[in-house]
Amino acid sequence: MTADNYEAIFYPGKLAVIGASENPLKFGGLVMRALTDFGFKGDLYPVNPRGQSILGHKTYAKLQDVPGPVDFAVIAVPAPKVLDAVRSCVDKGVAGAEILAAGFREEGEAGKALERELVLTARAGGLRLIGPNGFGVYSPAAGLTLLPGVDFSREPGPVGLISQSGGGACDAIYMSRGRSVRFSIAVSLGNACDISVTEMLRYFEDDHRTRIVGAYIEGIDDGRDFFNALKGLAAKKPVVILKGGLSEQGPRGAAGHTGSMAGSRQAWEAAIKSAGAVMAKDIKDLTECLMAFNCLEGFSGRSAGILAGGGIRVVESLDWASYHGFLVPELDPETSGRLQALLPPAGGRGANPVDLANPMMSPSVIAPMMEILAKRPDIDFLALYQMLFYHFNEARRMGSDAFKIEFHHDLAKAAEEVREKTGKPTMVIMPDITSDPEHVYNEKGRMEARLHYTSRKIPCFDSADRAFSVLRRVADYYTGRGQSRFIG
Repeated sequence: MTADNYEAIFYPGKLAVIGASENPLKFGGLVMRALTDFGFKGDLYPVNPRGQSILGHKTYAKLQDVPGPVDFAVIAVPAPKVLDAVRSCVDKGVAGAEILAAGFREEGEAGKALERELVLTARAGGLRLIGPNGFGVYSPAAGLTLLPGVDFSREPGPVGLISQSGGGACDAIYMSRGRSVRFSIAVSLGNACDISVTEMLRYFEDDHRTRIVGAYIEGIDDGRDFFNALKGLAAKKPVVILKGGLSEQGPRGAAGHTGSMAGSRQAWEAAIKSAGAVMAKDIKDLTECLMAFNCLEGFSGRSAGILAGGGIRVVESLDWASYHGFLVPELDPETSGRLQALLPPAGGRGANPVDLANPMMSPSVIAPMMEILAKRPDIDFLALYQMLFYHFNEARRMGSDAFKIEFHHDLAKAAEEVREKTGKPTMVIMPDITSDPEHVYNEKGRMEARLHYTSRKIPCFDSADRAFSVLRRVADYYTGRGQSRFIG
């Protein structure tokens, strides 16, 4: 099987919604509204025996009444009616269907039996199933979205996502949007009764649209097959795995959610590491790893040049860089002198880290210092602190947005020029300080800055700990593959 075999499922041109409705409180209504508002690019066929038109689309009493072939179906009926819907898809020759309803394996023996019958019926008829108990497929190139994903990005990108949680998939997609991470497809597998996590790993290995893969996993059926698929994919593309249910009590939640067996932390950590993949700590960590891989293809740096404003930032950057295994080389007197000459007469320090002394240092001052550090052979990448809370407070006090906007443009341009001249990337650390609703202006500005930087392949983080932790795993991945592109 190659990625081409899944084209009708992940990029359908003709889509039926079985159980379609205009009622926004029902799955069928939510799905129709989401697909219509998101802008499904093919032909959309609502199926409901009691409707004539739903949201401007002609409605069919049964699937067999739809003229011509149907590529994909969304089954939005309650669990007791799903088997009949699957049979109708088989009779129609549909390539694939997603089942939204819960009430199967996760509910006990009766649910397990019903789920097995679904699979046997579908496989006998050549129908592939996604779910049940999931949110389905997000495919921006096709205009196909998950159940609540009306305002997901409509722009496709190089990241594939697998999730055994619909909410987890939505969280990751929303959190990725402001970090300039765009998806080829994202699949909420739920119980994964047919198309499994392992099968999706093999799909993404062959898929030319996908360059990076993320996954949230609760459990798998065949550990050896999963490991082989993960190892094959990780040898070609970065893979970030968030494994749920690793605590002593975690398996109880996984079994109740998707009916999955979680497995031990030690076994999973060993398997993911041995396969050459990257392990994430939580959903935010997963999205930040995807962002870093998207921004830093081939990165394997080992030593940092740091620019920070203020004593605590200098100290914490050294602490966290060291904790995560990075070097912060000391500078020779000549380099220190050149940096010192660019700093204010009091408070700054021309060392590594450079103490900028002022959280509002001008880009015209920072840019030449970035270049001085980046040209050193013992520095592989730059870490630049930006204390945006103080920038935005000052901008608000002055009643001007111009300072805020121009500042980021100039710094991003400087980082891009350094990267072009030296091959060395920059990451930005923008500490998350805002806590009072009165400062919501500041948080909006920080989000805008993050989007501006990441859209230019400059990864951004909320803290030094998160920054150096993520970069450590990216560097280890590319070092293990032996495919470094940056100096390091």
